[in-house]
Amino acid sequence: MRNPLKTTLASLMTLALLPMAASAAYTVCAPHPGNVTATTYYSSGAFHGAVDIASGDTCGVRLVRTAVKGLLSWNVTVRTTTKACYGNGSGNQNEVKHTFANGYTFRQWHFLYDADLSKDQTCDRCAIGREGGTGNVTGPHTHLQYDKSGTNSTSWYAGTVKGEFLDLDEVIGTVG
Repeated sequence: MRNPLKTTLASLMTLALLPMAASAAYTVCAPHPGNVTATTYYSSGAFHGAVDIASGDTCGVRLVRTAVKGLLSWNVTVRTTTKACYGNGSGNQNEVKHTFANGYTFRQWHFLYDADLSKDQTCDRCAIGREGGTGNVTGPHTHLQYDKSGTNSTSWYAGTVKGEFLDLDEVIGTVG
């Protein structure tokens, strides 16, 4: 469901970021429809510092797109080519990422490898694979993280809350 307050907050964050950065601000959108299953903290109370979205579909069914609009350069790291839906060990997550001029990196994890899609790409909102569970996970989902020097930023997704359903392309926040 569309959330006008969240869209307004994302627009304001874009304006707030412009004077601080030499580069442009980019809108982050849902890479597939689904429920937000975690944000700043896990249900256990442990720090998470990212947005997790699970479609609820069978593992390997839902196509996953890159989440940042207008960002054309993506580096893909494939750590496993097997179908992993409920984890295959910490550090084994497939990853697509972009590093910004300000030193921050936007990362997407856990997609399943697809020979036609899971490669370095130059495209806007390109498909990177299918929703999976590579890495240290309890089920298939997409993990969206913005970090610098190992520290996750949580301000970029202000207004996105656990339990919220996101449509494909619905605004999550702003990075850049």
